[in-house]
Amino acid sequence: MTKLSRLFAFAALCVVAQWAQADWKYYEAKGYGFSMLVPEGTLMKEKELGGGWGQLWGDHDGVKLYGLAKLGAKESDADIEKYAVKVIGIPAAQWKKVDSGSGKRGFERYRAFEAVRGGKLYFGGYGVGKRGNYLLYLETTVADYDAHKADYNKWYESIRLD
Repeated sequence: MTKLSRLFAFAALCVVAQWAQADWKYYEAKGYGFSMLVPEGTLMKEKELGGGWGQLWGDHDGVKLYGLAKLGAKESDADIEKYAVKVIGIPAAQWKKVDSGSGKRGFERYRAFEAVRGGKLYFGGYGVGKRGNYLLYLETTVADYDAHKADYNKWYESIRLD
């Protein structure tokens, strides 16, 4: 698979209620410095967000997935979290921490969260690796998350930084 086709395969990032039935592929976004399991068939789009952040995003059967990276100088957890709050739109005080640590899956340090607003649930994490700063998360419904939590956790556990 060529690098370009892998970038387009990254489109498979968005996962939903049908994750358990989806064909999973391991995808490497080498330009952004991360990889993860993804379902086939989702078209991802790339966009510059300003402030050095780039974003890959897509929608698969109603679940949205976002992979944001700011390569280069490593920022503090507080600065990355402040940016995540701006992007997601939910104050960090309303987030539930579900995981944190260091030296795992290529992260020098990381934090994972769940946040709910209305019927939408946001699940993912942020942190730093040797190439820079990362924010990777999904947006789905509370009902779908509850019904397919094992699949969402499978996605989360597959994330790697190079």
